[in-house]
Parts: sequence; structure tokens; C-alpha cells
Amino acid sequence: MKYLQKSSAVERGILTSAYKQEIRLQAQLSKAESLSKMKLMILNQDNLESQTATILRVALFVAVILMISF
Repeated sequence: MKYLQKSSAVERGILTSAYKQEIRLQAQLSKAESLSKMKLMILNQDNLESQTATILRVALFVAVILMISF
């Protein structure tokens, strides 16, 4: 019974140390993935601005056409 062995307060419990290490690794990887996604989103912000500008231009064009037609 591995979990009854003496260990530090952080490592104590019914979960095996291998399982705990795997969970820690997955948490670190998910943090790294989310950080890289945030970096990509910041770097691709120019693309977002150009899409917003295109939507505004089309909306303005439609508004002008509607004003001219009525």
C-alpha cells in the first residue's frame, strides 16, 4: 500500500505519485497551450481589425444605398 508510506504533506493521499506527476504535467501543458493561443490571438489582431473595418464599410454602403433609394 503505497499511499500509507510517509511523505510530505503535499504528496500525501490515496493518489499515486505517478498519477500526480501526470496531472501536473497536463496542467503545465494546458497553461502553455493557452498562453500560445493568447499570443497568436494578439498577433492576429490585425486580421480582426481588417474584418471589422470591412463589416463597417459594407454596413455604411448599405445605409447609403437605402438612403438614396428612399
